Amino acid sequence: MNDTTLEEGFVEAVKEEKPKKKTKKTPLAQPAPVDPEITVEQVQSQLNYAQKIINILQAKVNDANGIIVQLEARVQIAEEDKQNILKQVEVMGITPQ
Repeated sequence: MNDTTLEEGFVEAVKEEKPKKKTKKTPLAQPAPVDPEITVEQVQSQLNYAQKIINILQAKVNDANGIIVQLEARVQIAEEDKQNILKQVEVMGITPQ
């Protein structure tokens, strides 16, 4: 057998491991260019404008969702009415085609 013990072999194996290479991290997007001529007030104005657009769009989405809910309720009521009418007509001996 070999003169090295299991522990010594393990220590040697650990010593032989190569250190891991550090990978260079690449950013997902390039940093935005800085324009020295744009003032804080201009940026704030643009942000305010964007926020107003977002608020208006959100209000329109909310209105559209309200209309959709109302229409779904009307469809459900119409389906129930249809089923009731079909039951009444069936009693009279009339079968819809």
